[in-house]
Amino acid sequence: MQDFDLPVGGRSSTAVRIENDALDLWALRAEDPDKDVAGRVWSTEIVIGGEVGSRPHVSLRLIVSTTEPDFTIEPHVPGPVLQMIETPGLIRGARRLTSEPVTIQTENDAEDLCDHLEDPERRLPIIVVALPEDGSGPQINTTVLAKAVAGLARIMMVPAELTWVLTKRFGKYRSVFNGGVRAYLRGFSATDDPFRHRLFLEADLRKDGGGAACVRGLLALSAEISISETRLGKDVLDFAAVRTASRKLRKTDLSNQAAPDEELLKTAEELVESLEKQIEEKDKEIDGYIAEVEATEDRAQAAEQENRSLLLRVRRLQAALAEGGETPTEEPPLPQEWSEFTDWLDETYPDKVLLTPAARRMARSPEFEDVTQVARAIAWLATVQHERRINGGGSLRDVPIENGILNSPCGGDTYAAEWKGRRYDVDWHVKTGSNVRDPKRCLRIYYFWVDETQQTVIDHLPSHRRTSAT
Repeated sequence: MQDFDLPVGGRSSTAVRIENDALDLWALRAEDPDKDVAGRVWSTEIVIGGEVGSRPHVSLRLIVSTTEPDFTIEPHVPGPVLQMIETPGLIRGARRLTSEPVTIQTENDAEDLCDHLEDPERRLPIIVVALPEDGSGPQINTTVLAKAVAGLARIMMVPAELTWVLTKRFGKYRSVFNGGVRAYLRGFSATDDPFRHRLFLEADLRKDGGGAACVRGLLALSAEISISETRLGKDVLDFAAVRTASRKLRKTDLSNQAAPDEELLKTAEELVESLEKQIEEKDKEIDGYIAEVEATEDRAQAAEQENRSLLLRVRRLQAALAEGGETPTEEPPLPQEWSEFTDWLDETYPDKVLLTPAARRMARSPEFEDVTQVARAIAWLATVQHERRINGGGSLRDVPIENGILNSPCGGDTYAAEWKGRRYDVDWHVKTGSNVRDPKRCLRIYYFWVDETQQTVIDHLPSHRRTSAT
């Protein structure tokens, strides 16, 4: 296979090859317009090869170009990955990749899984699905999940009678059992922070939509880890770099062969064009890295704010106990101005209701006028809603909070948000019951529930969220 360009029916494919006595490398970029969304173009880059005489390496990355202001997709590896896993087969970390879930059969298999979980050389997350004790199947669609994350994560199913091996090895806080699902990230050990490795409990998976939400969360987690932990230029070779290297080698060869000036000029122009395209693509990548840095800073600020609020609460409780032996029960008065709102929330419900950095910025000077109404709604989230989430006691669907204010599922307005490095579905909101759109009177508080920490996280308030549809 040699260099080629193949534009066909709105699609284009380009390939280059570097071949000499020491190296044989082949790179392909195929661009394909989205079949459903105008203006969205998918680019698949595949690089195969390596040192002559050695086992070839393969890297693949999927890039999307779009003008959509609110771009959201459900991650899934591209088709070529599944095809290569099937034939001729791919190996990662001395273990064969598969697009199907693998079921543990014996105690030795379970011990091998534990060894692999603790292997410091392990690169891929391992999603362990514990089968329920009642003998039923998994609470999530493992077939769909395994196919979607093939090459990004491994899916292992453990029968109920073998989950004790994980518990004995790692303890109950780092294990998974009775229908639960856990994503073990690289670097895991028996002394690792258990909250770093996301756990989905069987009771939550059995809830309406719980299994589907788990799959979506694991898809997002696998994709994010693939992007954040893969080093471009080392783990993955990008097409532009291979193309530029190919042009440089060709120019050098022609110069050594004393080729005609016309041919040298043409090759030099191709090299310049390749370098310009590479710079353009690197600029886009830098924008993506900047966005990731900003997201990381937001996560750090959210964690610091939560820690400060909790530390303040602990110190006040300690002072109250030291003075009179009783903990204070009186809550701070409701805020009367928006300037008082975040301090009131941090002081009153630091362990129950949290704001994402985006929501915290929105609460500085919004158009919505009645800040005390927002505070009363949040008090309901921190008390009634919180209690029902933990202990049951009735549905939360369309529950009246006060006259004209309801708590409802977002339905078709559900969207994804990041919180502390993880993606969650923002699937509930507090809203005014009428179709008022005036931002001064239209209340919306979009939030989601975090099972692991039993906290409500507000991502957008206090007005209607603007989307590409609105």
